[in-house]
Amino acid sequence: MKNKFHRSSLISIILFIVILSLVYSVQNMISPNLEIISYYFGFGGATAQLGVLTSTFTILSGISIVIFGYLSDKITRKWIVLGGTLLYSIFSMLIILVTPNLNGFNLFFFFTSLNGFGFGAIIPSVFSLMGDLISKDNRSKGFSFFSIASLLGMALGLITATITGPIDWRLSYFIIGILGFVIALMVLFLQEPSRIGKDYMLLEESDTVEYTYRIKKSDLKEIFKKKSNIWLIVNFVDTIPTGIILFLIFYYMSDFHNVPEDISLIFLGTILISTLIGTLAFGVIGDKLFKKGKRNARVLLALLGNVIPIPLIFIALIIPFNAPDNIAIGELFAIPEAAIMLILMIIGMFVNGAVNGSWYATVVDLNLPEHRGTTLATANFFDIIGRSVGPLIGSFIRDAFGSVYGMMMSIVFWIVLPFFWIPVLKNVISEMDATAKIFSERLKELEKS
Repeated sequence: MKNKFHRSSLISIILFIVILSLVYSVQNMISPNLEIISYYFGFGGATAQLGVLTSTFTILSGISIVIFGYLSDKITRKWIVLGGTLLYSIFSMLIILVTPNLNGFNLFFFFTSLNGFGFGAIIPSVFSLMGDLISKDNRSKGFSFFSIASLLGMALGLITATITGPIDWRLSYFIIGILGFVIALMVLFLQEPSRIGKDYMLLEESDTVEYTYRIKKSDLKEIFKKKSNIWLIVNFVDTIPTGIILFLIFYYMSDFHNVPEDISLIFLGTILISTLIGTLAFGVIGDKLFKKGKRNARVLLALLGNVIPIPLIFIALIIPFNAPDNIAIGELFAIPEAAIMLILMIIGMFVNGAVNGSWYATVVDLNLPEHRGTTLATANFFDIIGRSVGPLIGSFIRDAFGSVYGMMMSIVFWIVLPFFWIPVLKNVISEMDATAKIFSERLKELEKS
């Protein structure tokens, strides 16, 4: 019985990671082929129309996340994931039909907008499901994969779009659509886990107990009464530095260091890999400390993961060097200053990986099962604001003062981040205890009935 439950949980988690990776990949398919797509629709290289399209996708996905976050706490989440996966898969496949004219662009705009709704349906529902499939002692490690899925999706989208762009930029959407559709069919065979959670489902006497509580509108007051919840939600500021760096990195490397875009992409890839490794490593560390009774360890790791990188990234961004024209990747890092810059960035982003799994695990620890989707959805809605504000701030500062100052704005916001985790560190244990007490009382009532 237990082995069967473990195997079923593992299959479900792997499937959810694949779904997340695919849906995140759709978000990153325009930027590698920005100019190609512009000329395809007859915009002559102008990107404003595609900027509006991307913003619309982002806004609609934010609205959808809030709606489906609430619904995921009320209804069967498996069907929401299935619907969201089918939505983005089918409309991604249909993009292959868009024609090179204004009508084709309008159709592309429509299909991409519907993809945004699919994205919003999947994120909170998968988060809530994984919260029921991962034991409390393994949450940092388990939710590290939730974070990694977004990074893998980014890489998948960029790579697929880059490869297919010279042939037909629409192929990248079609390929991901096909994969998503096949994965969606697999969701049909998944069993919806009980909201009672893995820890309690492993107890034989609790196997038949079904957690019947669902979110009510009056619960919203209880969710936002927790101080830790508030600080975790408004911590969308942590998406601003990343947004600035990702938006300006190619301009910065070219302007300040004379490094071409293809070399900068390899540079960025190296930093992303260090973030992935850090996310996994600190997920394991956080869980080990939690098992030893240090229940605020995840929050403390997240706090340190924001503080330690600040001086490292600051120094890396101001190290001066100028690469020769047409430099190769090996030649670049033969330059001592370039090598030091890369090492500092790798260490800084590795340590910053401590934030990812800890944030998700803490949200689950703090909230009752029927509140988790709503809490995550609200936080993701604010994150979308942060991701939108970051490039805007970075671009204005760059235009006014140059790329280095634009990148430095990421440090300004990074310095603020620890102050969002200090109140969580102060309140998390007492609020976790209050949640655990309510949950324990409910279990006793359910077992009696």
